[in-house]
Amino acid sequence: MNKLALLVSFGFLGACANLGSQPPVPVTSPVVQAFRDICLQTAPSFAEAHRIARQHGITELTDMGFATIGFNADKSLSIQVKASHECVVTSEPQQDDSLTRQLLSAAAINAGTTVPRKVPVKMMIAGQPFILMHDREGGEAFVMLKPE
Repeated sequence: MNKLALLVSFGFLGACANLGSQPPVPVTSPVVQAFRDICLQTAPSFAEAHRIARQHGITELTDMGFATIGFNADKSLSIQVKASHECVVTSEPQQDDSLTRQLLSAAAINAGTTVPRKVPVKMMIAGQPFILMHDREGGEAFVMLKPE
């Protein structure tokens, strides 16, 4: 019976090891840097997102009524911003398996907290709750969304 209790204990410890935080990684990807600057650092209102996007080469901005979208010259980087609600940066597919970890590290720095292990994650950024996500289907989409 003691062996069973020990085995169960190790199972619980292993499960707990997957929760919590991970060490930060350097933010080296230009796409994650753009997300950090455009979305994370202008939250919670995203009022300066358009100005910062221009610094990352996103000069074609269009107000669609529901959100503002923008692209760089070769359409390899884009944004979608809905004031005080949502900020998204997208790019072509990248061959970098550390992009999600870079996103989480950048978010943790802005939130002043430990680095979560996976997305989606809910974090307090600039005193407001946000859900962060990284979707790799058909390209890279870094999403920051205020929960309803």
